[in-house]
Amino acid sequence: MLTGDKTRFAGMLKGRKIVVATSASISIYRVPDLVRDLRREGADVKVAMSDASQKMVSPEVMKWASGHDVVTDITGNIEHITLFDSDTLLLLAPATYDTIGKMASGIADNIPSLFFSYALKATGHIVIVPAMHRNMMENRINLENIEKLKNLGCLIVEPEYDEEKAKIADNDRIIDYVCRSFYGEKLKNKNILIIGGRSELSIDPVRFISNRSTGYTGYWLARMAFRLGADQIVYVGNSNYRMPNYVNFIQRTNLREIIIEVNTVINVYKFDIIVMCMAVLDFDIKEEKEKITSSEKHVIELEPRNKLRNRIRQMSPSSILVLFELEGDLKYNDEKFKDSRPDMVIVNSYKNSAFGESSQEYIIVSGNNKENINAEKSLLSRIILERASSINKSSDFIL
Repeated sequence: MLTGDKTRFAGMLKGRKIVVATSASISIYRVPDLVRDLRREGADVKVAMSDASQKMVSPEVMKWASGHDVVTDITGNIEHITLFDSDTLLLLAPATYDTIGKMASGIADNIPSLFFSYALKATGHIVIVPAMHRNMMENRINLENIEKLKNLGCLIVEPEYDEEKAKIADNDRIIDYVCRSFYGEKLKNKNILIIGGRSELSIDPVRFISNRSTGYTGYWLARMAFRLGADQIVYVGNSNYRMPNYVNFIQRTNLREIIIEVNTVINVYKFDIIVMCMAVLDFDIKEEKEKITSSEKHVIELEPRNKLRNRIRQMSPSSILVLFELEGDLKYNDEKFKDSRPDMVIVNSYKNSAFGESSQEYIIVSGNNKENINAEKSLLSRIILERASSINKSSDFIL
């Protein structure tokens, strides 16, 4: 396992084996970096290359990236069989129009398609990363082939569209799909609502009050929900981090608009788990219609408002409700939550680097259990969602 930026990786592929099979797309220049990131996530990675892709990037580069010899020919060692067991994932990246067509049609005349022919039954873990011209990606034959591969259980990483190009997705998204292939049973068929980021209210047409939040916790909760197999992931709020395209991201910062959107999505979807990690303003203020002058002293009145978390519990009594509480000290006060009746509360302190990409100490309260942990946001997100998925509503309410 390579060391790297620990805030980017969650270590979910530790002990996992991945075979990366490459086709001849110009996007192959990004694969060595992808291989390194897979290793930083904990995976043991081996690379196998089609003849045409070897002409685009040297196998020596892939050997450097993976730390293993590269498969460039099928020998008497029958590499398309011996490299795989039930805990090995086949990652086809980049997957060209030709490769996708061969796999969907049962043709196995090059390394990627041959590896696919065996791995489909032997492992069940297959992730395909298309890359080609947009018109090729979107033509009916290719779309039908992709749908056929999906129906066979393959995960397809949607490309990044740039005018006429359907480019290989970024490394983080590909790793999310790889993790989903291994861990997708955890939240299978679950709908998740995440309310994250900061909230703000206007003082006048050009000024507002807000509270500090980067949305990093919400960003990792969304990614982890996908990695664990969630069916529908809705995120209401905002984040300083690019939200993946598999998230239904409803971007809002104004508190009143956030409340409207939360009410709407709860009425539309039946959420199994609702996580509110947003820094919510607990006040209403009067907004001046004209810009207030800077030559005078002004008094802004903050009037306490009803808690959003209480409204959420009223609207969705059967959902597992996870709340965050930011305190000066790491202390849990259950009296604050008697109206919202959460199933889990995460307590952290604003005195201990509570904002952004940092590891910090938390208290996790669920039922009669209280646990102190120190964790990165990625690990915290996994703990929250895995524990929330196992809560028994009949017995685990916090009273």
